[in-house]
Amino acid sequence: MNHSLLFALLCCTIGTTLCADPGHHPPYEPTGTPLAPSAVTPANYGMRVFPVSLRQRFDRDRLTGIEPVSNAIRLDGWRGETVQAQVLVDAPAGIQSLTATSTSGLADIRLIRYTTGKGVLVPDIVDRLPEYPLPGVVRPLLITYRIPKTSGPTLTDTLQITVNGTLFTLPVTIDVATLTLPPPAAWAFHLDIWQHPDPVARWHDVPMWSPEHLMMLRPQMEALADMGQKTITCTLIDEAWQEQTHDRFRSMITVTKQTDGTWTYDYSAFDTWVSFARDTIGMKQATINCYTMIPWTLTFPYFDAATRRTVKPKLVPGTPEYEAFWGPFLTAFVEHLKTKGWLEITRIAMDERPDNLLKPTLALVQKYAPMLKIVAACDHPSNINRNFQDVSYAYDHCEKLIAELPERKAQGRTTTFYTCLHPIRPNMLMFSDLAESEWLIPMAAHYGLDGMLRWAFHSWEANPFQSVDHVRLPTGDTALMYPGDRLSLRLVAMRNGIETYEKIRILTAEAKRQQRPEVLAPLTEALNRFTVARGKQKGIHEADLIALDEALRTVTSALTTSTP
Repeated sequence: MNHSLLFALLCCTIGTTLCADPGHHPPYEPTGTPLAPSAVTPANYGMRVFPVSLRQRFDRDRLTGIEPVSNAIRLDGWRGETVQAQVLVDAPAGIQSLTATSTSGLADIRLIRYTTGKGVLVPDIVDRLPEYPLPGVVRPLLITYRIPKTSGPTLTDTLQITVNGTLFTLPVTIDVATLTLPPPAAWAFHLDIWQHPDPVARWHDVPMWSPEHLMMLRPQMEALADMGQKTITCTLIDEAWQEQTHDRFRSMITVTKQTDGTWTYDYSAFDTWVSFARDTIGMKQATINCYTMIPWTLTFPYFDAATRRTVKPKLVPGTPEYEAFWGPFLTAFVEHLKTKGWLEITRIAMDERPDNLLKPTLALVQKYAPMLKIVAACDHPSNINRNFQDVSYAYDHCEKLIAELPERKAQGRTTTFYTCLHPIRPNMLMFSDLAESEWLIPMAAHYGLDGMLRWAFHSWEANPFQSVDHVRLPTGDTALMYPGDRLSLRLVAMRNGIETYEKIRILTAEAKRQQRPEVLAPLTEALNRFTVARGKQKGIHEADLIALDEALRTVTSALTTSTP
């Protein structure tokens, strides 16, 4: 099995308080759900500790009929890669104590905790090991190794997992190829996951944009940067998305109409956020994607100094009133971006807007800020949006992009796809098969796409440790991360897919350098499974990934053990 995820030990790096949660928001698992241990005695009766597929979720119901194939873990990877395994701790009488260590010290061991969706317990939260008794559910552990760039051909380790005083040992062997995976900042995959700073301030009960807010945002954004994130999500106005999340998407630029009719702009929040992402987190190569000139409600709030209140006029693109608002805004915004040195990397961003609104808006941008490029998520291709600098089309339209890709690549334009509440499958929702989150990324490689867009990174519900249900959207649609430095299993799987994408890219380039294109045949054959139509089928995703793993091993071996 070939998997990866780099878990930085953030608490050690930036202070233990960073990963702590306020007392009124403890990171506990759901209450009111039957979690009592079974009536089996003694406490260690029937206990098992064994490795399982990382591409599936396991809870008590899933254990029926599952027997361990082996207690040994065998992984493979490249230098610079991280590889992982999932280990289940099954104690039918309940877990009173659980500890896990690595004799080599190379393993990062995390507990996979439960939240609920539609009233059902779902293991999804990747957390630190606890120091308190655990209810009677099966306990998955995520074991992560980062392969050193100077590693030899084999790494070995032994996991020591103690459950209720009983010691279990699992030997680990990692086969290491001589190829090296570059660090995430150097990955080519264009990852665009939309960020939402407001829920982080609400959850930790700190003022927006305060030092405390940035401190709590840091583990979130570092985890995103560790996936090779290529964009910084910014908001030009309040609620571009019609208040569809628990927390508002507040504007990062305060607009004021003065008593003499002129406009002034406060960029302090915008500057704080962008500087934080670029300088503190290190996202120097990321573009600044600014949403939006065409919100879903076409409402544009600003503070009116004459009446001393906030007004919310509805303005339609193409009208004089719309231009009177956005013309001065764009002119001032361009000048501000010049002073910050951010003009070349800033984009005006659109989300699923129809051509009749896009056309006059683009004309206005061309008139007042022609140097600003456009990025957009689009339901479907059109004559207007196919010329954007960075365009992402809904999953179903991937195949329609093939004819456009050569020209777009030649022009240096970015082309990606996205999922949201659609399609039902494949997706990254709470009840999607876990393998689907990983499967989506090699699909981009199959079609020659540059990457993937996904909303939303951390638009949490009221208490994501208790439930990830949304009043309208599918369960799990609004977040891929939990408070603190806790990733979701879905995000883990997605990152695994991104590393696979990078390996495909590197192997393809190496085969070209060696003038041996025929070596790529197993990889091409495996990737041919990753089509839009096939992805909608149930239960095929893990098998496709296993076949792709084997192809990667075959091609890697062919390109590294012989010379042309």
